Amino acid sequence: MNIADLDIALIELSTAQKAHFQWLGKLLELSLLGGEPDAELTHPHAHELCRFSHWLRHDQNRQAQHSGYVFNIESAHKAMHDRARELMLAIHQQAVTASLLRRFHQAQQEFMGHIDKYRECLLVFRNMHDTLTGLPLRHLLYQDFDFIRTRCEKNHRALWLLIMDIDRFKSINDSWGHNAGDDVLRSVAATFKTCARENERIYRFGGEEFIMLLEVTGEIEAQQAGVRICDYLSRHPIIIKEHAITVTVTGGITQVESNETLHQAIGRADKAMYFGKNNGRNQCVMIRQNGEMRRLA
Repeated sequence: MNIADLDIALIELSTAQKAHFQWLGKLLELSLLGGEPDAELTHPHAHELCRFSHWLRHDQNRQAQHSGYVFNIESAHKAMHDRARELMLAIHQQAVTASLLRRFHQAQQEFMGHIDKYRECLLVFRNMHDTLTGLPLRHLLYQDFDFIRTRCEKNHRALWLLIMDIDRFKSINDSWGHNAGDDVLRSVAATFKTCARENERIYRFGGEEFIMLLEVTGEIEAQQAGVRICDYLSRHPIIIKEHAITVTVTGGITQVESNETLHQAIGRADKAMYFGKNNGRNQCVMIRQNGEMRRLA
């Protein structure tokens, strides 16, 4: 999920919740004024027929990190419909009891409570994204790291870390102004997002530094990814004040070992990146666990 997806998710959640308030209004109207209830109220699978169920079935809501929240909402949603069906039948039979009302109200409150928890989760998640570039920030990198590493181990893939720093970024600010620097950061982030593949997740680490977590089959694929990502930026000029300028990055890439922390992997990749900075820039340097470095083509 990027920042735009999160904004859409929050809007869609509010829209779905509003639809259920309308459903609740229909329930109240039927209980007070009478009439024939429709399938959204009386069908044994009414929870699959209402408009809120369309939101639940949306693929975007099945993100692995958030699936627990959505599962709780789904369970509470079904329970609320079950209690509503009981209540409607009792109203129709003029057999409403205080116990039935309490059960429905409790189910309604639990349903709304789970929605509020998920909304809070999305808002916290959104605040972990950079407003300038739209990329997730280092806080989310640290939060995602263990999850992604576990997924790699489960799928028998290797996790590699690529850190990149924009070359001569200070000279861009000096030549074109700080607003131009912001434009460059936005454009670089957009370029990285364009070239990144499904198994490559990018973060803004701070300043003009970016980090990618790469889920790959092995060293050769990781090397190819590092070269492709760094080279892609140099081949796509950025427009600043109607001028096309070439922006490059220097990258350091390393494999994340199963027994090390993210901090240790970043430190090793950082050494490779600064080796590249001191030896010509605009390149990607691989570093092994023993400190051996290799400039990649």
